[in-house]
Amino acid sequence: MYRQDGLEGASTTPAVDGPVLAIRPPAVEGKLGRASSRTRWFDWEVSLWMAVVCMLLTAFGSSPAGLSGTLRHPLPGLAVGATHTQYSIDSSTPAQSAARALEVIREVAPVQNQHLMGWGAMNPEPSPGHYDFSSLDRRMELITEAGAEAVLTLCCAPDWMKGEPAGTTDWSRIEAAPRREHFDDFAELAQVAAQRYAHVHRFVVWNELKGFYDSGSNHWDAAAYTDLYNRVYTAIKQVRPDALVGGPYVIVDSWASEWAGGHRSTLKGPWGTVDQRSLDVLRYWLDHAVGADFVALDGGTHTHDRGLITTDFVATAKLSTVTEWVRARTDLPIWWVELGAETGDESAPAADPRRAAVMVHALVTVAHAGASGALLWRPREDPDRTSVALFSDTSSPSGGKPLPLSTLLAMVGRQLQEDPRQVLSTWYPSASLWTLVTPGGSAMWSPDTGLRIVEE
Repeated sequence: MYRQDGLEGASTTPAVDGPVLAIRPPAVEGKLGRASSRTRWFDWEVSLWMAVVCMLLTAFGSSPAGLSGTLRHPLPGLAVGATHTQYSIDSSTPAQSAARALEVIREVAPVQNQHLMGWGAMNPEPSPGHYDFSSLDRRMELITEAGAEAVLTLCCAPDWMKGEPAGTTDWSRIEAAPRREHFDDFAELAQVAAQRYAHVHRFVVWNELKGFYDSGSNHWDAAAYTDLYNRVYTAIKQVRPDALVGGPYVIVDSWASEWAGGHRSTLKGPWGTVDQRSLDVLRYWLDHAVGADFVALDGGTHTHDRGLITTDFVATAKLSTVTEWVRARTDLPIWWVELGAETGDESAPAADPRRAAVMVHALVTVAHAGASGALLWRPREDPDRTSVALFSDTSSPSGGKPLPLSTLLAMVGRQLQEDPRQVLSTWYPSASLWTLVTPGGSAMWSPDTGLRIVEE
């Protein structure tokens, strides 16, 4: 048995009678309960307030928190999905829980990603030329059963490509990159996978430049990574010219102090300053890649040294700034293959409605900036982590229930993919109010009322 919990990255719909008019805030345990008397007293006032806000936003496109209503670039539409990690919906998941969770991701995650090795998949080539895709096959079958577009992240490498004995797997070294003399071997493995999974059309090369950090220069070895990328790209295109291959899957870090990382860039805001080294990787890769079908990005709203330094909703502007920086340098589609949006309360559970609201605000932000895709890390609630999720812990028969993020995505996900210009997400700091307006309905969140949805 192996565990990879430490590798899972930087990164409740209540039962109702009749039409869904509102979603109540959860109790301390994170479950949605009945409204308090104070909340019930506010019902009429909130409904009126929401109606007025919706009319004003529709008429004027107001967006006080900085989420621009004026779109600078043609929008291709944003596909929203999720990356399966070590624990998801597997053979060990109780049947009732698995069925519920499958329904959730079938509805709100039309794109689903799985890694070649790790995060739910065992070593695919324990020794040279001897393949074992059984665990990866099961994950791909799950994605197919969910009716989703499958994405395969080509990471990580078997141990023998890292200088270890063939036939062994040391999961503590999962983040080590293959040695340069084995780059072609990894490219061949990627080629075999691309042929085996002919239904997969999108391949991401590697993950977060794992193993490509040069401590001597205190910088990413962009040249070495791009060398690996070029070999993988070429190998896949030889057998699958229809495949979409992209990179570099770099972490776009930011800092609270401009000089904390020693590499400040000109990209800055109330959310912090972007680390220039991340931008250097993107520049190098764009200049030296033999070809690419999309740009893969990874990043969150927190700073590397102090976490969040502004309001969680306001901090999502970092993601827009980075998206626009990349968009100004390439016409390639931009995919946030890991998108993080933290909240000020780090202890808030995955079922916290504010976490869901902030994440949707982030998705609308990158959609308006011109991104084409965004993947959430880990669809399943993890008892050991508090990051937002789509469905509750599936380890018990009562699990797999939809969480608030799924409720919001069910309302806005399809519209983001079809035309993000019809979606307006707004944060009002003075009122501590977040609103979401779409052609099919509206939502709001505030500390007093929790998360509410009004369907038209």
